[in-house]
Amino acid sequence: MSGGQQLGVDIYETAHLAGGPRRVAEVAVLGLRDRGAVTVTGPRVRAAREAGGGVHPVERAVLRLCPRGKALSAVLAAVAAGPETAAVRRALVEAGLLGRRRPTAAGQRVLAAARADGQWPAYVFGGWPAPPKRRRSTRHSPLDTSMIGRALDRIGRTLDRGMDRAERAERADRAEHGDHPGHSCGGSGGGGGD
Repeated sequence: MSGGQQLGVDIYETAHLAGGPRRVAEVAVLGLRDRGAVTVTGPRVRAAREAGGGVHPVERAVLRLCPRGKALSAVLAAVAAGPETAAVRRALVEAGLLGRRRPTAAGQRVLAAARADGQWPAYVFGGWPAPPKRRRSTRHSPLDTSMIGRALDRIGRTLDRGMDRAERAERADRAEHGDHPGHSCGGSGGGGGD
């Protein structure tokens, strides 16, 4: 027999010791997904058409919550707060493996033995696996700040060239007509008329 089974601790009790009620819910969804009983697509979970009843009460709770698809976060929250997960907690407290919030010394030994045994999937101990990294373009990242800086620099140089041309044209026009900056170009001489 393996370490977890020798001590009478199932996968959901091990999950609760490792990560609390939320971990119990995650393990139920992931276990059902691994068996093909639910599909998890992005932020949604849905029971498969051919999914029978779950073996464990926590699994049955997951299947009841998402027959047509539901937000994964809502399913996890409902299962973590549900009576099935509370029953898992009660069993651990009665066995002396769980205190108010944390595993007792005996619970920590059981958890360490279960981890060393390798019987359960890694997500029982580590939680929901990180999504795979998306491949990025080899050319540049969409938020490459150096590209933004270079673009702004080019825009600035273009504007400077445009201003320089405009200023040169204005100076040439003044030189041709004899106007100087700050002087009036005609109009009334300021005399007082009749």
